[in-house]
Amino acid sequence: MANKKQSIKLYLAILNKGWIRRELITALLQWQRTPGVTLMIENLSKTFAHPIDFNRNKITERFLMTDYEYLMMIDCDVVPMHNPCELVFANKDIIGSPAKVRQKGRAINWVAYVEHREIPGAYVPVDFSRVDNSVDLLKVDIVGTGCILVRRNVLEHFLKLGEAPWTCERSDDGWIYTYGTDFSFCRRAKREGFEIFTTPQRICEHIKELGLLDIQGYDDSDNIDLSNAKYKIPWGDYAISQKDWHFIKEIINKNKIKTVLEFGSGLSSFLMSEMAEVDSFDTNKKYIEDLREQINSNKLTLIKWDGKNKPRQIQKKYDLAFVDGPVGIVNGGMGRQHSIRIASKYADRIIIHDAGRTEETRWQNKYLRNRFKLKKRSGWHQSRCHYWERT
Repeated sequence: MANKKQSIKLYLAILNKGWIRRELITALLQWQRTPGVTLMIENLSKTFAHPIDFNRNKITERFLMTDYEYLMMIDCDVVPMHNPCELVFANKDIIGSPAKVRQKGRAINWVAYVEHREIPGAYVPVDFSRVDNSVDLLKVDIVGTGCILVRRNVLEHFLKLGEAPWTCERSDDGWIYTYGTDFSFCRRAKREGFEIFTTPQRICEHIKELGLLDIQGYDDSDNIDLSNAKYKIPWGDYAISQKDWHFIKEIINKNKIKTVLEFGSGLSSFLMSEMAEVDSFDTNKKYIEDLREQINSNKLTLIKWDGKNKPRQIQKKYDLAFVDGPVGIVNGGMGRQHSIRIASKYADRIIIHDAGRTEETRWQNKYLRNRFKLKKRSGWHQSRCHYWERT
């Protein structure tokens, strides 16, 4: 941090939902005595507002009516494990103190990102495990707003442009968000020449309701895998997660798998075809056609299937079967009864994705339990994988 000077004025707003964490209150009492900082904490009743971008813009408006030099915003469920008021001494435009968040794709990431080197507009989370312990401030492209410090001139610049600082970016058709307030703010600030930093050693606790089994369903950004980047398919959602891929890859390597029968095409099809020959069957014709445009290997064959009858293309036994489709009945699909049934006849090794769900458990018990042994699982959460071997 830069040398401290006296009486830097810091305006602090706690965004809340009508309550605030007890741990945060305790911390606030300590921050009020930060040497060299004049701290104003905004009335909590004024920062209880929705939607989030409206709340942040109204806070900014009230901040700019004062002569304070820095605005800090902290969410009510984020508790800094340090004194964030000291960040004003760094004399930077924007600093985000990171917390971990659950995101789409069943990932838990630190909220600090850099732009992907090969894919413009795509961002990857910073792997803090690889950042040297001596680094206090790390320059990045995106930080979260859970605990963010912004210098006054940054916000004034947005107003000169005639733009609200805190907005969401939508897709061209206007229906969905492509970037939330944090991504949008940082992207635009960087375009205007402002610098953005995160603090790898000054982190925050993000207090959410997360069960001990539920946490097994998520990946951790301390073990980033960018194998998916070349295919432009995100981890998770309907695709496999990073943790799934590590589990599958280990089984393929250990058992010297050469041929794979797959039900439910997608990211897994491309990744497995880098290691073995893959015949992948899916019930969605349009989806298969889209995936075929990305095939650059003669080891992957994508085939349309009715979801019930044994495909005529299956004429041999495979070293491994991977079942990740069709879509389950609760989501309007056909379910995996027949894919598990067929897999049990044409492979001695089977991996079931989302294996802990009620529907998948039922068909594993019917078709695998008496003829296969459950050798390994990638976790106890319902979204994790089970690996079976024929007895």
